[in-house]
Amino acid sequence: MLNLLDRVPFLGQIRHSPHTIWAMASIFLFIDTFIYALTVANLPDILQDTLHVSESSNGVVTAMFGIGAVFGGPIAGVLSDRLYFRWKLQLTAAFTYTTAGVVFYISKHYYQLLIFRFINGVASGIACTMLYSAVGDVYPADLLGFKVSIVYFANNIAYTIGPVVGQRLFDLNGIHGTSSIVIAFGIFEVFVLTLFIKDSLVLRDKLDLVQPPATALQDSSSSTCDASSRKDYPTTDEINGGVCLSPAGYSEVNSTTKAIQHKGQVIESEQPDIPLWRLVLRLPVLVATITIIASIGVQCTLEGMVPLHLDDKFGKSDSSMVFVIFGLALTILVPCVGSLSNWLIEKWGESMRYYVMFAGAIGTIFTMLIMALANTYAAMMVGYVLFAFTNLCMFIPSQSAFGDFVNYTKVDSMAQSYALSTLAWAIGAIALPPIGTALYSDYGFTKPLIGISTTICMLCAGSCLIFPIRERMRAKRQ
Repeated sequence: MLNLLDRVPFLGQIRHSPHTIWAMASIFLFIDTFIYALTVANLPDILQDTLHVSESSNGVVTAMFGIGAVFGGPIAGVLSDRLYFRWKLQLTAAFTYTTAGVVFYISKHYYQLLIFRFINGVASGIACTMLYSAVGDVYPADLLGFKVSIVYFANNIAYTIGPVVGQRLFDLNGIHGTSSIVIAFGIFEVFVLTLFIKDSLVLRDKLDLVQPPATALQDSSSSTCDASSRKDYPTTDEINGGVCLSPAGYSEVNSTTKAIQHKGQVIESEQPDIPLWRLVLRLPVLVATITIIASIGVQCTLEGMVPLHLDDKFGKSDSSMVFVIFGLALTILVPCVGSLSNWLIEKWGESMRYYVMFAGAIGTIFTMLIMALANTYAAMMVGYVLFAFTNLCMFIPSQSAFGDFVNYTKVDSMAQSYALSTLAWAIGAIALPPIGTALYSDYGFTKPLIGISTTICMLCAGSCLIFPIRERMRAKRQ
């Protein structure tokens, strides 16, 4: 069936285009986030008004999604790299979404809602790992900041409209209205994957192997390095000296080498994969993992606490508009942050990635202070919009760091790398929201928010400075 589809001229071109992978990754991440966002704004309606459970249960339900992602993401990443496929696991995620929708449709008790969120989390863990891996597979030559930002752009659109649609569907037909959309999207993904998507690893294998011309080799003969043997990224001096011919698309002095790399072609064959437990110990991966935990942890904590705070302090029981404002800010800012991140890294070296993440972490602390101390609804929204910017400064450079690291070192661990990204997201979603909502019941909004955000963001900021400090020490020794 799939081979016959490849023989259809127009459809065959679509199925073998890297741009199709990129476009479908954006569409599927939109679906993934939309399904998640459908229930975010109306959790108090479902849990408190319909199921009559305590406010602390809101954080537990949010955490169940993360627990499911912990199971789905790493398992999918290891299987994908070891068995060398992406498409079958993405199809598995689509069927899992459908299953989650069916469970949600029949939910009448609290435990059934927990099961739905867990299955939804498993599907999301698999899907996110495969989607980001697929983009890294077919665009190995570029810094992934901008491409990741466009995929995340689709995520933010879904985050913007999802709560509004979910609230309206729930008002019209309760849980059945929302769950029907989940089932429909799962079926849609199965259809699209079957007709339009080719496994990204198949496309990666078909990229022509291009050897650099003799002039390029002569220009770099004064200093060489084997990227596959490096434990971390090269130093800034090594990168800017035109030393390491790599598929990562870093800015080299030699223009010929740079032109070759920006064709999306791999110069050398890939090395065996790095085991998951060793991959996380590599400094660029470790710092990116910590940053995503901090970024998503604070964001998910707000998702659980903001609706409660708006109802208690400002008398706004419908919090969907808050998520619309936040989602719009993310949608508008994400391409800008992605482009800025790429430009800074290409102009001043890899250390700039970590300075951007550091600035995002410190900035997040100040935005949390604005939100926590706001006495008006408008002031709180100003803080929330500013948080959208600082959160993206943490998330976009760290999310692209996984793919950049794998492409640069030429190891066959793309899916496992992005499995760590999914795992980091899940940890942030699991650990902090239950703590936030539990503390809210005893201490209100201000103290828990300031305490949680300051602690985790200071830890993140400190880890982000390790790489630049190490690079400066290397430069002094040389």
